[in-house]
Amino acid sequence: MKYLAFDIEAANGYQLSSICSIGIVIADESFNIISSRNIWINPKTKYNLNGTRENVGINLQLDKNLIESSPDFSHIYGSVKKLLTDKRYTVIGHAVDSDVRMLNAACARYRLPSINFEFVCTQLLYKMYKGDKEVKALNKIADDIGVTFVQHNSEQDAYASMLTLRYLVQNSGLSVEQLLDKYKIRKGSNNNFELTRPVSLSGQVSKRKVTQVALEKIREYAASVRKTSDEYVGKVFCLARSLELSDGELLYRTVESIVSRGGRYVTKLFKCNVYVCNTSASEQDIMREKRVDELCAQGVMLKVQIDQVIRGEL
Repeated sequence: MKYLAFDIEAANGYQLSSICSIGIVIADESFNIISSRNIWINPKTKYNLNGTRENVGINLQLDKNLIESSPDFSHIYGSVKKLLTDKRYTVIGHAVDSDVRMLNAACARYRLPSINFEFVCTQLLYKMYKGDKEVKALNKIADDIGVTFVQHNSEQDAYASMLTLRYLVQNSGLSVEQLLDKYKIRKGSNNNFELTRPVSLSGQVSKRKVTQVALEKIREYAASVRKTSDEYVGKVFCLARSLELSDGELLYRTVESIVSRGGRYVTKLFKCNVYVCNTSASEQDIMREKRVDELCAQGVMLKVQIDQVIRGEL
């Protein structure tokens, strides 16, 4: 079995579909690198050459001429789909569900079919192998295992993910499948735009407990954010449950924008006057938003999108 590591970067932090590069690294069964490339893509949207947001966020060090002379996502879709769905490869990535969300957003934007495939998250596998309480960023893992790479370059991130898996296999003496079995890790999958996140089923706790832990983490983060303006004073925000459970960068940017602008975050729908939708609604979100729509019709609640909150456009 060969391995395919991939990583995706988006040029615009507000728009998941604004993919500007896809890194692909392929290795043989002994983790010898067979090929490595960075597929550059014209996101056809606004972007900042110095970061995903103006003066803030990840610096992708984009080359304007290279990006704007590259094909858009619709033109590279076929080749990327062929690679990710090739049964000869075990597909891997670091925090890979975030990359799959970007793929889904781009496919939806260009009205292209879902790319259906399974994948292994090296971030989760490393956490379980080390017995850590929290997952680690890719650069922290690279420091641990002695790997040097250029962070936030898609090809380099994919390469670091590949070397993470090599480290785990070589140091454990187990195959990838044996590692997954040992730690009861379920592979992630994407099927008709439905993302199933990779998780460890070992000692799985109840959904209620998972939600409680997630909400407490958000509350703690909100308490750490410094207020810098009064733009959202008087506005009390409740977030889509799927966003709260995502534990992703978009979640924390949203909370940061709310609190720094003088708003307040709450977990209970009946306590808020602004409801923030996720980019992709879960079944639980859909049920909650029926009530949100009723409250909006009564004029007691405002329903907004994540990018509106982040940009301060309420």
